[in-house]
Formats: sequence, C-alpha cells, structure tokens
Amino acid sequence: MTIKDMKELALHAAKNTAPANYTTENVNDALVEGLRELAGSVNQFMKNRYDIYEIIIEAADEVVPQKVIDAVGIFAEVRQVGQGQKALFKTKLGRTRARKFLTQVGLSGVYETFRLDHSTFEVGAYAIGGACTIDFERMLDGAEDMAELVGLLTEAQTDAVYQQVQKALREAFEKVGVPENNRATGASFNGAEMMKLISTVRAYGSGAVIFAPPEFVAAMGADAIVPITAYGNPAAAGIQGVYHPQDIDAIHNTGYINLFRGTPIVQIPQSWIDEKNEETWIDPQLAYVLPTGGEKVVKVVFEGNTQIYDFVNRDQSMEIHTYRKLGTAILTYHNWGIYKNTGIPQTYAEQFDYI
Repeated sequence: MTIKDMKELALHAAKNTAPANYTTENVNDALVEGLRELAGSVNQFMKNRYDIYEIIIEAADEVVPQKVIDAVGIFAEVRQVGQGQKALFKTKLGRTRARKFLTQVGLSGVYETFRLDHSTFEVGAYAIGGACTIDFERMLDGAEDMAELVGLLTEAQTDAVYQQVQKALREAFEKVGVPENNRATGASFNGAEMMKLISTVRAYGSGAVIFAPPEFVAAMGADAIVPITAYGNPAAAGIQGVYHPQDIDAIHNTGYINLFRGTPIVQIPQSWIDEKNEETWIDPQLAYVLPTGGEKVVKVVFEGNTQIYDFVNRDQSMEIHTYRKLGTAILTYHNWGIYKNTGIPQTYAEQFDYI
C-alpha cells in the first residue's frame, strides 16, 4: 500500500466515510494493514515514523477546521493561513463604529481589549498542544486505530476553540462597558429574561444563537407555552403548565433542549481539569447570546499545520505530542449578551465575577 493510499484511508477513517471498494467497517482494517508495512516493529516505525506522522497531520488538518466550522460557524468566521502569515479581517464601519472594540489574546497569553479604530485588523495565533500515548502493538493488533488517534486530535483542537472563545467573551465583557440590556442574572433560569437578551441581539442581525455549557442548558428545561399561573390555582387543579412536544422529545432523547423560542442552542463541550472531577474548564453558570446573519462576532484562525514529535517510553509505548497554532478574537459593539444563572453550582476553576 502506498503512502498516498494510506493518507486517503486515514482521512476517510477520521470522517467515518469510505472510498470506492471499501466499507466504513473495513477502512480501519485496511489502514492497520498499511501501518503494519510501515511499523511492523519498533525499528520499522523509527525508520518510517515521519511518513506516519504526515498521514496523521494531513487527516487532522483537513478534518479539524471543518469540524470547528460545523460547530461554531453560525456565529464565527473561521480562516486558515500559512505558517508565519497573519489573518486579516475586515470590519464594517458605520453608526456603531464608536462603540466597537476588539478582544484578542496578547503575546503573553493574556486577553487584551482595545478600541478598534481601523477598518481591518489582524488576528495572531499562538500554539496549543496536547499529548497521547500510543501503544503500536495494540494498534497493530487492532485494539487502537488511526480514527481514534485523529479523533482525539480533532476533539482536543475543537475544544480549544470553544475554550478560547469563552475566555475572550468573558474578557470582553469585563473590560468593555456593556449596557444592562445586554446582561441578565438570577438564581434560576427565567425565559423572559433570556428573551430580552435575544431581542436585543437580534437588532444587530437577522437572528441569534445561544452559546452555553450543558449545565446551563439543562437548567433551562422545557419552555412553558402556557405557564402555571394561567390556570389560577395550579396546586388545586394539579396542572403544571403546557410545554412544547419537541422540547419534551429533545430532553427525552438527549437530556437537553436544542432550541429556545426559535433560537438555536450550541453547547460548549464541558470537561473536568482535576482528578477529583471538582473543577470544570468552562463556567457552567454563563451562557452567551450571539448575533447571526450579520457581521460575525467571533474570529478564529488556524496558522500553519499540526506539528508532531514523539517520545519513546521504557515499555516501548510512544507518546505522541502535537501542537497547532490557533488564534481567536471577539469583535464587540454591544451586539451580544450574557446570562448568568447563579443557581447552578459554581465549579469553574477561575472564579471571576463579570456580572
């Protein structure tokens, strides 16, 4: 099997598709056979590892940006540039020019917010990295596969985008004076308050989207079409309100609603950052309402290709270290909002009070 054939198979494995004369079930089997030719032993692997890394890199570099676009493209503009290049974004000027700010990461890794006085701006990138341990004996035995490896890389890089977008949103909200109509807070979720934010944001575009972690979405629950108070005395009548059947089905099937009064909900992937599962990497109390249809608030740039280097452990397992340059920026002129539900347990590692 040629390197070109293996690159094609790796890409299909990452996308869970199949080329001609293959099925999705045997793509990984064929890829394993190809890997056996390149890495049937440690010595063979050390000789051919750069070809193997190139196979992984090309698959990841094609899959990751598209996955990010699928996840956040409704409110984010995503671009890819070559190594050493800067992404140049244009911004519309007009009646909101005096209220326009830009929030992006500085060279020190700290987010900075400043007044935007030009019609174009650059978004620089910085390295994000990760590592995973691959046992090539298990890979050759079929216990581990290339799709899993590329899946881990794409998931890690996509999650990094979510995290950096959230950090930039929080920083923009802290540094820029945002009017009261763009924020809401309470000890429980209030549909009317969320609708006020959506109405404010929709004034700047053709629609809006809710960007929130799963804890916040779960606390939203099914939206009441007819509230309890409409029945006078619900305790006596035993009536608990009327809810849309699609909300009930969505909660039954996935545990969460995916639409709130016509506004799509995009979930931010949540995870733990400590071994005790006590601190989350995304603040569960905060949800963001972003405009759609006009100028996209979030800017994301990928610079260059994924880079891979390795380290051999004593047990002959291989640690694969990767990094990719990523940049994010938030363009704000009072056209997005934030909702804080203080009733959700606060587990975020960095406890900031932005509301």
